[in-house]
Amino acid sequence: MASKTKLIKNVIINSLIFVYFSVVGFSLFNYRSHCVFTSPSTLLRLPHLDKSDRGRCRVDLDKLELAKLDIFTAPEFDFILEKNQHVKKGGVSKPVGCSAWQKVAIIVPYRDRLHHLKILLHRLHAMLVKQLIEYRIFVIEQSGLDKFNRGKLMNIGYLEALKFGDFDCFVFHDADLLPENDQNLYMCDQHARHLSSAIDEMRYHVMYYNYAGGVIAINRENYQRINGYSNFYWGWGNEDDDLSARIQESGLLITRPPEPIGRFKMVRHAKLSRAEHGNELFFGWRGRWPEDGLNDGVGMNYTVLHFTEEPLFTNITVNIGSRPKTMPNHSTTQESLFWFLKFYYP
Repeated sequence: MASKTKLIKNVIINSLIFVYFSVVGFSLFNYRSHCVFTSPSTLLRLPHLDKSDRGRCRVDLDKLELAKLDIFTAPEFDFILEKNQHVKKGGVSKPVGCSAWQKVAIIVPYRDRLHHLKILLHRLHAMLVKQLIEYRIFVIEQSGLDKFNRGKLMNIGYLEALKFGDFDCFVFHDADLLPENDQNLYMCDQHARHLSSAIDEMRYHVMYYNYAGGVIAINRENYQRINGYSNFYWGWGNEDDDLSARIQESGLLITRPPEPIGRFKMVRHAKLSRAEHGNELFFGWRGRWPEDGLNDGVGMNYTVLHFTEEPLFTNITVNIGSRPKTMPNHSTTQESLFWFLKFYYP
C-alpha cells in the first residue's frame, strides 16, 4: 500500500514538473518583441508637434522621486484642493513659465468609488504638477444598476474629452491604482504605453506579457487606429486583453516603464463580478474589431445625464444603456486554442 502511494505521489510530482517546463519552454519559443521596457526619458526625446523646443518645459527626472502613499485614508476634497492650488475648475492644470510638450486627458471610468477617487485625485494632482504636464481629469460615471462596462466608458471619455480641446494624449486610468514613482511620466509615445507595469497586488511584476490593464496612455491617432475599446464586455475582465490584441494587430508596440518606475499601489476593494462569456467574447475579438468600438453606431449610443466642472475634476455622468440580450455571433472568426495560449504565455 505504501509503495502504491509513493508511486502515485511520484507520478503527480513528475506530471507537475512536466507541465511547468512545458509552459516555460512554450514561453521561450513564443517570445516576441512587441512589448518593450523603455525609460521615461525617451518620451522627452520623441519628435514633437513642432520642430522647435523654445519655451518648452524641461523636466528634470533626477528630481522626481518615489512617493510614500497612504492607500487607506481618503482626504476630503477641500483638503486636496488646499494642497493643490494650481488646479483650476474642472481638474485642469498647466505649467507656469513654460509650454508643456503634450496636452493630456486623463479618463477615469467610475461608479460608487468615492473613497478611491479621493485618494487618486490627491495623488495625481500632486504628481502631475511636478511632471510639468498640461492636463484635465475626466471622471466618466456610469448610471444605473447594470454591470459596469469599463471599455465603453473609456470610449465615451475619449469622445467627450475632445469636446474640451485637442488633446494629444489620453491616459485611461482605473480609479483604484496609484502611481508610486513621480518619474513615471503621464505622456504618450508613438505606440501604446502601459504605465502600470508593476502593481503591488501582482508582486510588482507584469501579470502576463501582453497585459494592458490598469493604466495605459495612447495618443489620439493610435486610439482611432485601434478603434478604441470594445463595447461588449459588461462586468470585470477581458476588455483590456481585447485592447491588447487590437494594439498588436495594428502593428503598435506596448511600451512600459521599467518596473521600479512603473510601480503602482492598488487601493483594496471587493472585486466586481466577471464579465459573462468574457473568454468566449475574447475568442471572437478579431471578427468584431472593425465595428466594435468607436465606429459602432449602435454600441456607442449613450446619453449624458449630468455634467459638472468640479473643483478637482470634470464629472460626466452617462446612461450607457443595457447589456444586449444576445452576444454577437462571430463563429467564423474564433481564435484557436493555440492562439489563446500564445497570447497568455508568450
